[in-house]
Amino acid sequence: MTRFGKILVVLITFASLAFAGFAIVVFYAGPNWQEMAGQIEGYKFALSAGENPTWSAVRARGDEQVSTDKNLAKVIDAVLADKLKALKAESADFQGRIPPLSEELAKTQAANLADVPALQEYITAERARLDALNAQVAALEADVLAETSTAQKLENIASDRREDVFRLSGQLSEIRADKFRLAAIRRQLAEELEQVLGNIERAEERQKQITEDSYNPDEEPQTEKSAG
Repeated sequence: MTRFGKILVVLITFASLAFAGFAIVVFYAGPNWQEMAGQIEGYKFALSAGENPTWSAVRARGDEQVSTDKNLAKVIDAVLADKLKALKAESADFQGRIPPLSEELAKTQAANLADVPALQEYITAERARLDALNAQVAALEADVLAETSTAQKLENIASDRREDVFRLSGQLSEIRADKFRLAAIRRQLAEELEQVLGNIERAEERQKQITEDSYNPDEEPQTEKSAG
């Protein structure tokens, strides 16, 4: 039995106890019937005019008549019985929906479990891609340091050898351009690295969610009942 079915059983039990309490109150206390009628939700009570007035009760939705009698207590009794009948019908309707929903849940869980190996393979591939990107970033950082060192040496040479200023200045410009391009590539790789990290995080979260969803605590009581 699912959690919702248990809730419906509790509601029906509560309604039955309320009906029993109503009977006890009728027998011992002699309640204020009109006040009690006003406290029942979903129904409307009315007293007809004339020499022989009668009480009647209709459903608040649709104005369908439930009972009519000179004795208000009998009308209230009929209304409570009608309310209990409606609760039982609703419970039976929901109980009928449980088997197909359970079957659909089982299929969904099986499909999710089938996706777990694919997700694991995807995570492994993304980790390999991350390692490759890290290696490229390290190589580019080494190239940037080397180019920076070369540029500094060329600047020193240009200051020491004025006759080579124009030639070395051209080389320096090219190196700076290469350095700028390398820095741009480094930023691009850093963005790709961040994207890969995000993909791995989302994939691991999805894997965790699927693993948690595959466990259905409501199936344990059914298994024990079947074993018994």
